[in-house]
Amino acid sequence: MKKRTILSFIIAIGGTVGAVYALRNQSILLLISIFILSFLIAYKLTDYIADFKTVKHQSRIDIAFLLIFCILLCIPASNISKAKKSKAENRYLAKRAVFVKDSKINLNFGKEFNEWFNDRFYLRRYLINANSTLTCMINSRSCQIGDITYNKKYNLVYRNYNFWGMNDLGRNKAKKIEIIKENLNKISKICKDRSIKLYILIVPRQCDYFEIDDNRKNIQNPADEVVDYLINNTGLKILYPKKEMTKANKETPVFFKTDHHWTKKGAYVGYNVIVNEIQKDFPDVPLLAEKDMTTYYDKRVREWWDQIFNEGQSYKHSGLPKFYAKKVLDTPYLYYNNPLKKDLVILDSEYKQYKHDEAFYYKNGSRKKLLVIGDSFGCNLFEFMPYSFENSIYLYNNPRKFDFEKYYSVLDGYKPDILVLLFYTPNIPKFIQLFPNEYNLEENL
Repeated sequence: MKKRTILSFIIAIGGTVGAVYALRNQSILLLISIFILSFLIAYKLTDYIADFKTVKHQSRIDIAFLLIFCILLCIPASNISKAKKSKAENRYLAKRAVFVKDSKINLNFGKEFNEWFNDRFYLRRYLINANSTLTCMINSRSCQIGDITYNKKYNLVYRNYNFWGMNDLGRNKAKKIEIIKENLNKISKICKDRSIKLYILIVPRQCDYFEIDDNRKNIQNPADEVVDYLINNTGLKILYPKKEMTKANKETPVFFKTDHHWTKKGAYVGYNVIVNEIQKDFPDVPLLAEKDMTTYYDKRVREWWDQIFNEGQSYKHSGLPKFYAKKVLDTPYLYYNNPLKKDLVILDSEYKQYKHDEAFYYKNGSRKKLLVIGDSFGCNLFEFMPYSFENSIYLYNNPRKFDFEKYYSVLDGYKPDILVLLFYTPNIPKFIQLFPNEYNLEENL
């Protein structure tokens, strides 16, 4: 047996063991397939290298080049990422490819393996950063990086869906709006049966508060039509503080430029609007006055009440490196120091499901119990909301699938006096599936 056959056999065994370990798959079919493929590649490679000895005047540079080339090929697979989600791209990564699925050979294994490897190879993050930086350097006016647009004139990084404020409802628009109305009315009835006052706070779109060099800004926000219809046809307390935020934005930004969330100022305007409405039914609910807090400015972003300052989520999702942030973070944002914070107690809550869920106790607040269910905009709202109530709970719902029925146990166990639903306008279409067990969107529309 030739030496290179033995060497190829050893390489094939090593490659098979390494591949099976990396893929966490002990399938015998996968083992055999990888072994045969590894052996054939190794045999061909050793045969090719052996030819260097037999070819007259063969350059040693070719040998060195081949070895370097082979080593470089191994680098991407040397440290496969095990992360489930990419923070830089704000998406879930492809799952591990399986050669045998449901006791059958997976005919899509090649495609799935390619997607898995492309999402997880070593140094991928640095290539994304380099590509994003180069793209923005080449384009003098604006550049598109995935679903992020960077407008250099106004230093604005934003997601497309945040520009529009709400995805178009598309076909059967009137029927979908009617379903949203029916679902909100059903929630209202559920609350009435439990003696709970319901309020709905909808946050306007981001682009209404920036000067953007784009004629699409003049197109009516599709959320405006839906909100107006719901206000006029449900009788519910639906609050849409677009005018109040527009007025405040003349003094200081109510939205970040490098993050799709509202600033502390924008959140305080929303807090002021919702508490003023609640006071009509519960006069004893106090309002945390802006004058009672000290203020300061910072050009960085803090989109959650308990987070450190950063470049902003939209900036991170663009793939641009941190050193490039200095070109973008040019706007001072208003922040608050609340002297009452020392008296606020964060509680362990039996209703906590996600890491952003919080329960608070504030001794000087109203004895009416507050429950807020909302998306990530509630995180800045709760910079102020707990100081109006003795007991308050915030349940974070990033409504990829907003099922209201899962909150029945909270309503019956916590027994709130007030329920606030808080959502950013792009999430309005999710109201169609508030009760998914009764209505399947894909089957009926």
